[in-house]
Amino acid sequence: MGRRGLVARQYASCVTPPVRALRAALLAVLLAVLLPTLAACTLVQPTSRPSGTVSASAKPRDFTVLTAERITTTDPAAITTDVGAIVALNLFQRLMLIQPGSGQLRPDLASECLYTSPTVYECHLPKELTFSNGHELTSSDVKFSILRALRLRVPGTSLSLLSSLDRIETPNPQTVRFRLLWPDTQFGWGLAAPGASVVDEESYDPDRVRPTQEMAYGSGPYQLEVLDERGMTIAKFPHYVGPDRTDMPRIRVEYADSATAEKAIADDAADLIWRTLDQPAVDRLSAEMEESDNGLTKSGFRRWDLPGTRIRRLVWNPDSPLRSQAQLRQAIALSLQRDRTLDSIVPVKVEGHQASFEVGGKPRVRQLARRVLLGLGYSSTSPDLADLAHTIRDRLEGALGVSVQLTPDDTSADLWLTERSAWINTSLGWLQDYLDNPLPGSADKLAQLEKLARTTEQADVRDIALGELQKQAAADATVLPISQNAQVLYTHQRVDLVGEAFGPCWQLGLWGVRWRS
Repeated sequence: MGRRGLVARQYASCVTPPVRALRAALLAVLLAVLLPTLAACTLVQPTSRPSGTVSASAKPRDFTVLTAERITTTDPAAITTDVGAIVALNLFQRLMLIQPGSGQLRPDLASECLYTSPTVYECHLPKELTFSNGHELTSSDVKFSILRALRLRVPGTSLSLLSSLDRIETPNPQTVRFRLLWPDTQFGWGLAAPGASVVDEESYDPDRVRPTQEMAYGSGPYQLEVLDERGMTIAKFPHYVGPDRTDMPRIRVEYADSATAEKAIADDAADLIWRTLDQPAVDRLSAEMEESDNGLTKSGFRRWDLPGTRIRRLVWNPDSPLRSQAQLRQAIALSLQRDRTLDSIVPVKVEGHQASFEVGGKPRVRQLARRVLLGLGYSSTSPDLADLAHTIRDRLEGALGVSVQLTPDDTSADLWLTERSAWINTSLGWLQDYLDNPLPGSADKLAQLEKLARTTEQADVRDIALGELQKQAAADATVLPISQNAQVLYTHQRVDLVGEAFGPCWQLGLWGVRWRS
C-alpha cells in the first residue's frame, strides 16, 4: 500500500463515531440539494447515432466516411480530383446543379436562370443569402468567383466549360447577367460544375489559390469545421438556402487504404465506404453477403452499385515531348485494343456517345524501330490502379518494344492512368480532357465542331458534331478509353441515401445521407 493510501486508512480509523454521524448528516443534506440539479444537467445521448464499437459511456462518433484519396485543396477554383469535388459540392454552391440520375439541369444557389436572348444568360438570387462566415452573398460574389477562377486557370479544372463567356454584369445584388460571345445552349451546364462554385469576395484573394490552412467559407449544405492530416469534419450549415438540405449534424471524412476500410466494415467502425476498397476486398465482402440470409455483411453493411460510372482512361501529358509522335500514339492505342472494353472517351449511355475506338480482336502491332522510354503515372491511392498500370506496362513493352517506367503520383509522366469522373455527365464534359489540349493539326477542326455542338438547338445536329469529335479523338489518340465499370459504395444498414445523393457526374454528395428511422 502506498503512503497516500496508508494515510487515508489511518485517518479513517481515527474518525470518532460522533464525527462520522455528523459527516453522514451533512452528506444527506448536500445530496438532497444537489441531486435535482445534477439530474437537470445530465446530457441525453441521441439514440439515432450508431454506437459501433464505442462503449456506452463514450460519446457516439460522428457519421464517418472512409475514402482513399486525400484532400489537397479546399479552393473550388483549384479542385482537380474526385475527393476535391466532394469538398466543392458539399461546402459551396453553384448557380445551377445537375441531377445525375435524370440528367436534368435546375437551379441551386439561383432561384432561376434563363436565356433572355441567344447570347444573354441571366440568373436571379434569393435575398438574405449568407456564407458560413456570416458575410452576405450577392451577385458581386458570383461575378468575383467566376472571374477569379478564370484568372487562376488551374489546369484540370472545369472552367473551359464556360469558354463562351464574354463578360458578367451585376445590375443589382440579386441579378447576374452573363453576356456570351456566341449562342451557347450548354452554358448553364458549365455553371453547375465544381469550378463555378461561389466564394466570399471579402475573404478570397483574387490572384492566388487559397491555402488549406486558411478556413474555407461557402454557402453549401455543410460548413468546414476541421481539416487535418487524417481528413476533414463538416457540420450542417444552418443558414443554407437551396435544394440539397440535410438533417445530418456532422460528418467526418477520413482517409483509409483498402485494408483499413475492410477492417472498419468488419468492426462496424464507419458508416459509408467510398472508393477505397480494392477488388479482392470487394470480392470477399460479396462472398460474405452471398452467404448471409439478408444480403448484408456480418456487421450489417450493404452494397450499392452505380453502373457505368467508373471510367478508366489513359491520357497523354500535353507537355510530354513524345506526345507529338503520331506513330507512337497510334501504336499504343492499338496495343491496348485487345484489353479495351470502352469504345469511346464518352462513356456508354451518355447522350451523344458514339463508338470510335476498336475493341477486342487480334490487332497487328509492329514493334517500333527505335526503343522509347515512357513514364506511366497513376494515383497510388486509387484502388487497383497499380495493378492495371503494371498490366499496361507489360502490354506496351511486349507489343512495342518500349521501356515503361511506372511513376506513382507523378503528374509529369508522359502518360497518366486515370479513373477521375468528368465534371459534368455530358458528352462535352467527358470530352473536356481531349478538347482542352488539342494537337496543333486538329485544333481548328475541334473548335468548330465543339462550337457547333454547343450552339445548335437541334439534337440530331449536335449528335453529328459529337460523333465527329469522338472519331477525331480516336484518330489523335491523345486520350485512350480503357474500361467502364460500376462504382461500388458500401453503407451500414442504419444509413439511407435519399433524393439525388450525388453530384453532376456521380461525385459523392453527403447531403443525401440519413440515419434510417
